[in-house]
Amino acid sequence: MHSKNPTVRTLCALLTAIVMLCALGSNAIAQERNDGRSYSSVVVQERSFAPTHEFNVSVGTLPLDAFRKGVTVSGGYTLHFNHLIGWEILQGAYSFKVDTDLTEQLEQYDLRPLPFEVLDWYLSSNLVIKPLYWKGAWRNKRLVRGEFFMLAGGAFGRFTRSNRPGAEVGAGVRLFATKLWSMRFDTRYMWFFGDNLGENLDVKDELSLNLGASLSF
Repeated sequence: MHSKNPTVRTLCALLTAIVMLCALGSNAIAQERNDGRSYSSVVVQERSFAPTHEFNVSVGTLPLDAFRKGVTVSGGYTLHFNHLIGWEILQGAYSFKVDTDLTEQLEQYDLRPLPFEVLDWYLSSNLVIKPLYWKGAWRNKRLVRGEFFMLAGGAFGRFTRSNRPGAEVGAGVRLFATKLWSMRFDTRYMWFFGDNLGENLDVKDELSLNLGASLSF
């Protein structure tokens, strides 16, 4: 006779799951003892794609300004020393300004936002670390390979009324289509400093979101 109490059914399901997990764990331990190896001794497969040179192009956005958003076109070159470390020697982006609805609403009342400085373009150079590489299956039909990377370095930005040195950090993911081509998404956060940083804290920050493609060999 089956119980109609949801609590009883839930407890029974949990007990069944625990019993199954215990059985699986015992079976795994038995197999480990039989072959005399631990899981740490299993060989990790090396990367299938390990390029040295990478050229990338992407489109993106600078979303932080409430009045004028930036639509960016960017590109760069990265030299990969090995599977873990690389140097993004140069990355550059140009920003096209787009007024937001908030600006249009202010203009209806004959108001204009304060003339804040807006980023026109920037250049950066970064150390790249790639700690994670993976291989998966896409709908059980094809293999997909990818990597997660982090970057940090220096930057230089041209604003509407000043030139500013800065710093940049970021992270992204990359999916390999072939040995030559890959798709990548990265996000970067930048701080640009004014000339009188010692006298007053004049820092302009920017967030950059980018989606693009890479040619690697």
